[in-house]
Amino acid sequence: MPLLNAEDMLKMNLVVLDIEGSGGSQRNDPYGTGSIVSLGAVDFNTKDEFYEECRVMEGRGYDPQALAVNGFTKEQIFDKSKQSVLELLAKFEGFCKMHGSSLLGSWGLYDLKMLVAAYAYYAREWGLPRSYVNLKSISKMLLGEKKSGLSNTAMKLNMPPEQHPHIGINGARLAAECTSILLFGRHYYDEYNAYAIPELPRSKPKLQATDIGAYINHKSR
Repeated sequence: MPLLNAEDMLKMNLVVLDIEGSGGSQRNDPYGTGSIVSLGAVDFNTKDEFYEECRVMEGRGYDPQALAVNGFTKEQIFDKSKQSVLELLAKFEGFCKMHGSSLLGSWGLYDLKMLVAAYAYYAREWGLPRSYVNLKSISKMLLGEKKSGLSNTAMKLNMPPEQHPHIGINGARLAAECTSILLFGRHYYDEYNAYAIPELPRSKPKLQATDIGAYINHKSR
């Protein structure tokens, strides 16, 4: 797994994503018993955005606590008039290809695991960028291991936490904003310019890139 610096991530056209899920009928297994219900993403170079919602995959369940976080209702996530997760994935593949992206990033591993689970459910060949970075690791390296979640990181950087309910595109935007401050020392969106950037360590971390194909093969054993 190669180590990437900030400039490498720009060259690879990083796409920052955030997935909201249904939870799962078994709370300890949101990947095997739950489903994607929305996906938001930001092209880190251009600020172009992607946002789509979908219905729960057939046979999958939900956790009321997960819906309390993302604001969806049971009726909304099982709405047959909504597109399927498969249709959403195809659209997201098109977004990544159009932007020439070869790197996905999100805050934590939840989003990667949800994508891998969805592709496995449909027995669909992986059609997204082949490399992935856990952007949460930047916060851990620069701001400390404790409270390194997205909202806590935003507050450590003098910004407000993620809005409630959690919406995929808002999470992706906030993740892009925090990443920009941590790696480049500057705001990503003008709307945050009023928030003073705190003093940060001068040394910039290198991030470990996960080969998604190898990750999928390992999980399937």
